[in-house]
Amino acid sequence: MTKFTRIALGLSLMVSSSMMLSTAQATPAPSPSWIQTLGPATTGFSVGSSTVTYGPTMAQSVFSYDGANPPGNQSPAAIRTMVSTQFGLPSTGVGSLLASSAFGDISTGTFTIASSYDYLAIHYGKGELLFHWTDPIAANTSFTIEGLPRGISNYRAFSSTVELLPIPAVPEPETYGMLLAGLGLLGVVARRRKSA
Repeated sequence: MTKFTRIALGLSLMVSSSMMLSTAQATPAPSPSWIQTLGPATTGFSVGSSTVTYGPTMAQSVFSYDGANPPGNQSPAAIRTMVSTQFGLPSTGVGSLLASSAFGDISTGTFTIASSYDYLAIHYGKGELLFHWTDPIAANTSFTIEGLPRGISNYRAFSSTVELLPIPAVPEPETYGMLLAGLGLLGVVARRRKSA
């Protein structure tokens, strides 16, 4: 084997091992993803090795994300985006998320939300639950959840049943022109009356 061949072979081995190393470092570890329970959960559902129960009204759909914090953060806007995206809600109009609830006492796993809601996001240590009810939960209804693998840190409730008020139309330029002409005419009439 010539000296040139040995150098070329050595360089080839270095490049291929470097590529294998960079590929191994670039491949992210598999992360948890959203899991949907099948239909309305009537007797509870599994989160990891735990069985979660909740009430008083069973949701039409429940999504869970366990073992790592979901994308985004825990700000109201981030949770609203997460719920909107997961349930395919539009950004405006009926069916969009229009209101969120303030935090309540969550140490017991039972809390009361002062307004009506049909979507609920519950954050617990490295995990998130998203609930949706077809019929909104009435205001001041106590919600209870038990069996989570880790404690609740916060929740947000959202309503999509409120009708948006129509936005007043922006006046056209011609409307402003007519308004100014009318004001000018009133000024002329007032001046004539004053001089007479």
